Amino acid sequence: MRLGTYFFTGLIFIVIATGVTYFFYPGYHSITLMGITLRLPVAVWIAIPLLLLFLLTLLHMAYHGSRDYFQRRKWIRDAQELQDALYWSLLREPKEHHYSMPQMKEGAPLLNVSQLYVVGNVHGLSDKLMQSIEWVKKIESGEYVDLKSKKVERFLSKENPLVVRNQLNRIDADPKFAEEVLQARESYDPAVAAKALDTLVARQDLYKLKRFLPMMEKRHFYQLLERVDRKEDIGFTSAMAEVFAKNFSLECPDFIRLLQTALRRFKPDENLALFKKLAKEKEEAQSAYLYLLFEYEMLDEAEKFLEEHDENEFKPFRALLILKREKHHFRIDDLIDPDIACR
Repeated sequence: MRLGTYFFTGLIFIVIATGVTYFFYPGYHSITLMGITLRLPVAVWIAIPLLLLFLLTLLHMAYHGSRDYFQRRKWIRDAQELQDALYWSLLREPKEHHYSMPQMKEGAPLLNVSQLYVVGNVHGLSDKLMQSIEWVKKIESGEYVDLKSKKVERFLSKENPLVVRNQLNRIDADPKFAEEVLQARESYDPAVAAKALDTLVARQDLYKLKRFLPMMEKRHFYQLLERVDRKEDIGFTSAMAEVFAKNFSLECPDFIRLLQTALRRFKPDENLALFKKLAKEKEEAQSAYLYLLFEYEMLDEAEKFLEEHDENEFKPFRALLILKREKHHFRIDDLIDPDIACR
């Protein structure tokens, strides 16, 4: 019985009991206690213990009712904490949650350090949980979800796997975002920054890529050469080739690879000027320069270059020079491939 209902029914019962008693026993009854005599109607003497019992019962019910109320409040708070814990675990961002009830403390804190993956269809969950599940499914299917507009992005770390996947999806959907990522590289996970750089290398011209040179790796150098070989117009000039070549720690085979592309794109004068300069500045480019001299049949220049170096260096080229001087009509690529050129 609810406390309010008991209060009113109890009062009505006491009034009725007192009235019935007074109706049948309208007389008085006296009690002497410690020299004090109390003379009251019999009905009042009946009402007094009923009132005392009523008050004590009210106190008892109020105590247990309050205890049950606060117990329910704890369960409600724990249920809300559990909802939040499930929500953040679904978003791959488990957070610290605290529980009041012992029954919850025995298992729910596991969500503080766990990520949840939904492998089937679920129904009847709260709107908040259903929404998070929908976001996750879209992101995992390759779709970009604007988490910023959902007001959750600022609560997710840049290393969050869901955030990383979502940003990768955005780069695929909007390549312009790649440039935004690289302009604030520290704010993004390394995997996102790497994908952004790969995207720009695959799409932008050398002029726009120039400012991102310090971030590039040697593999990007090869990707750019492949684009040039596919005859993409990316602004590949001898001056730009020099800038990019100096940025990377190129070895001898790398300069040979650059030379192969340059031979197809530049005029002889441009190639000679480029590789002569590179050979003076970088020892690793000397074999490429020699290769170029033989390609253009500039034997005197090749001989002069070889004389300036130790006789144990560039042995394949020295052997080719001897054959050339003896009027053997070999092309350099008939005898010297890139691997041999760099020995």
